Amino acid sequence: MTEPLKAAVLRDRKIVAVSGTDRGKFLQGLMTNDIRRLAPDRAVYTGFLTGQGKLLCDAFVVEDADRILIDVAAAFAAGFVQRLNAFKLRAAVEIGEATPALAVASAWGTEAAARLKLDPAEGAADSSAVAEARHAFVDPRIAALGARLVYPAEVPIEAQLARMGFTIVTAADYTAHRLALGIADTAEIGGEVCYPLEANFEMLHGVDFKKGCFIGQELTARMKHKIELRKRILPVSGATTLPSAGTAVTADGTALGPLISAFGTRGLALLRLDRLAGVQSDSIRAGDVPLIIHWPDWLPR
Repeated sequence: MTEPLKAAVLRDRKIVAVSGTDRGKFLQGLMTNDIRRLAPDRAVYTGFLTGQGKLLCDAFVVEDADRILIDVAAAFAAGFVQRLNAFKLRAAVEIGEATPALAVASAWGTEAAARLKLDPAEGAADSSAVAEARHAFVDPRIAALGARLVYPAEVPIEAQLARMGFTIVTAADYTAHRLALGIADTAEIGGEVCYPLEANFEMLHGVDFKKGCFIGQELTARMKHKIELRKRILPVSGATTLPSAGTAVTADGTALGPLISAFGTRGLALLRLDRLAGVQSDSIRAGDVPLIIHWPDWLPR
């Protein structure tokens, strides 16, 4: 099935810039992915964790000449900059929101990468693909999410994307697209809600187990190698509009976990896998709403 071309400006994102000669080494010790994967033609998806291994936020990282740009949720940006600066010590780095300000847009649809003249592989990047954008890259999580563009905030990027054949829609349409694919974002997983493996970081190319030490690495590695994963984020859909995030998902009185996102009839839930295995599917509810739990094609059982 061909999905039409759509694009939306994501005003809930901000770009943080890290510059200085130690920028790569500095970030390598803080993020779940390997900074050495970053290249002019390759963007990286990653997470930043607490010392106890829980997710503070997820982010996208791109190389920008003599600095590294980090696409992060706007609600977390100020705290994120403050946290990075707290780890700066004597490292030769400068950290702050990008100036002049940069903005983020997403473009998706079956032919989105081709229309943007991007290699269709996850994370493929090209700084010259879209004339008015600083960077364009295929979402490193799964290619079906589309491409992300980083561009000067004062540029009316919608006009250029419209000329390229994209229908301009709202950020809410992007959220619906993302949830339909079963992908969590900072809005659902940020602020120590879960661990990165519970948020499917391994399948979404967000963690590297061979890179060496990073904050939260010890527990992340232990969960990978020694502990059977007890909880996982899974997409859900309701027979009617879902109740608010935080509502308990149950099956015949057994608590399975909370809804962490609710958008119309679609959402995400952080569910206990051991309890889910033994319940009847027609007994699952979020509040009073009958619920279907989906297992996306990109997520192996």
